[in-house]
Order: sequence, then structure tokens, then C-alpha cells
Amino acid sequence: MDRQESMARMPEEAVTAGIVASLTLAYSAPTPGAGSRYNDGQVAHETRMLTVMPLAESLGGSMSQGVGETVFEAVTASRNFTGFADLRSAGYLAPLAHSALRGEPVRLVLRKLGREDLLFFARAAGAAGTQGPLEGAIQVALGADDETTLREVMRFVSARDPMAREYARNFEITTQLARPALISALSRAESTRAALVHCYLEVLSEVPDLDVTGRAGQREAEDVSRMAKGVLKSGSVFSRRGLQAITNLDGVLRADSRLSPTATEPVVTTAAFLVALEHGPESLNYRVRPARQR
Repeated sequence: MDRQESMARMPEEAVTAGIVASLTLAYSAPTPGAGSRYNDGQVAHETRMLTVMPLAESLGGSMSQGVGETVFEAVTASRNFTGFADLRSAGYLAPLAHSALRGEPVRLVLRKLGREDLLFFARAAGAAGTQGPLEGAIQVALGADDETTLREVMRFVSARDPMAREYARNFEITTQLARPALISALSRAESTRAALVHCYLEVLSEVPDLDVTGRAGQREAEDVSRMAKGVLKSGSVFSRRGLQAITNLDGVLRADSRLSPTATEPVVTTAAFLVALEHGPESLNYRVRPARQR
């Protein structure tokens, strides 16, 4: 059964709080090869953190809008405030925010994605300044057929773009892999950041990162997944040996920017959002503790 099937309609305040919690914690977690509060990625950590409130306010107050328009408003608000916009965070969270606000399964939200959503999504991609398989497919669709919908474009490019894959498969990786992994880790880890790192490793070990595939090739992406699986076997965040393996993996991934698993972090963020919706933002917050001095 779709986990969203019996979800009650949630108030804007709860959805907004869930987005703030999930983005803040996921952006800050020391996931290997990605940006965190300890190490900037492609964008300064402070810049990403400053986008959290514009994103949350736009997504949490989107009850009367379509998904595409919501993504466009979130991206525009972020760019106006910081000069940077995280299209993927907005794109991943928007359908799930709509699902929660309307109390309907996410598969129905995705099924309704139409031509207007495509037009707004194209504007959002332009405002974010991103280029990739999805953005290319959107431009082709805009120039070829005035009836093509966002849902059709997502299905067409799902094998090459991580966000399109989640849209096409009803957030399968988020709900079936990342969310259970995060809930399990939260019951065992000493901190939220550790649970998020473990969830990230679980996803990366099972699903080769499509951004790595695009930059370096399928073999390299599978190698990164195998390395993540090796870290899990070493104990992940639950042992000293595992923590050393995480540090080693981080060094390998940062030594070659092509290997940065930038398609994996948004899945973890989205899983954290689902956990916050189900159990309240405090389910993530109460394990936040001061980091040890390095």
C-alpha cells in the first residue's frame, strides 16, 4: 500500500517545520563527498543554510498552487535572498509537501502534473541556472510539442536524472529505501547527524549515484557504491572502524570532484522530511548534540 494512502491533511505549520528541520539537518550532516557544516561543497554551507527559510515558506504555503508553480516560487525566493537556488531540494520536496497539505497519496499528486507544471518547472530551472538531463529534456519538450506534460518529461528522462526517477517511480527510493534506513539509524545512532550519514551510505551502497554516472561513467558510479557498501560492512557510524572508513571514503570522493555523490543527498533530505511529518520535527531534533572538537 502507498504510505501516503491514509495520510491526514496536515497544517501548513507542520509541513513548514518539517521542511526546515530536514533541510537544516541534511545540509549540515557530514556526508562523505558532499557539502556540510564542516566542509563546503559546490556552494558555501552558509549560503545553502540561508535558503532554508525561503524554501520552507514557499513549499509550506503551497496548498492552492500546482507543483511546478510551487517549485518556481521556492527557487525564485531562494535566489532573490541568497543569489543561489537549490532546484533539487525544491523539486524533491514539493510533491510530498502537496501530498501532506492535501492529504492525498503522492502518486496522485504526481499523476496530475500537467503542461502548466512543465512551464513553471522550466522557469524554475532557468532561475536556478542548472543544466542537466532533466533541463535538456524540458527544453526539447517545450520546443517540440505544446501538449507535453511534466509527468511525461519526468518519465522520459528518469533513467538519467535522479529527481525525474523519483517522480516517475512515486518516490520509490525515498520511501522504500531511505526512509526505513533513516528510522532504523535514528533508533541506534548517538546523533541525528550520524543517522543521516548512515542513511546516505545505505542509499549510496544500493543505488549508484546518477550524477557520478553522468560525470565519470557507470563503472565509476558502481565503484563508489561498492566503497559505500564496504564502509557499512566496517560498522558505518556505529563503530570506530566504521568512522575511520567514512573519513577515508570522504577523502577519496573529494580527491576527484567527478565522484561527488550529489544525487544522493536530496533523497536523504526527503526521507528526513517524511520522518518529520510522521513523527514530528522533534523526532530529528532531540538527538542533535554538540560536535566533538577536532
